[in-house]
Amino acid sequence: MQKTGFTLVELIIVIVVLGILAVVAAPKFLDVGTDAKIASIRAIASQMEATTTLVQNKARASGLRPTSVNPFSVSGNPAQTDYIVDFGFGRTEVHYSSLCPESIAEAEDGFQMLDFMQNSLDERIETRVDNQYTLVGYEVPASGVPTDEGCYVIYDSFADDDCSIEIVIEDC
Repeated sequence: MQKTGFTLVELIIVIVVLGILAVVAAPKFLDVGTDAKIASIRAIASQMEATTTLVQNKARASGLRPTSVNPFSVSGNPAQTDYIVDFGFGRTEVHYSSLCPESIAEAEDGFQMLDFMQNSLDERIETRVDNQYTLVGYEVPASGVPTDEGCYVIYDSFADDDCSIEIVIEDC
């Protein structure tokens, strides 16, 4: 009877080849989570851009125009009631200089940026909102002040020229 099988050399060669494949392929599989986070952050930024465009267009269609003068300084009305856009299902306050939806609306029933997105956010997504900024992502600064570290989107409703949406993916 002739016995057949693998020699020790053949087994070692197979193990070495599998080891090399694992070393080359493992980083590709480990980066899938990072790629998914970055894609999610970019999708959130795109949704914010679409929201700002929608709100600005609706504001212009309602007759609002950007102004360099804060209506609060003219009327003394902190809610800036002249800069409210009614969508039928809710109202949003827009910033007087850019017609961007405000991060925190002082108006009574005003929608803010997150209200337009709430149903599409993953439960792992963190949010921080103050009067100027809306921060949305996976690693958002606890202070709520934007930095260049983390994995999130910065929405600045008071940006000088237009609605500012910036992506930070340093720590994704």
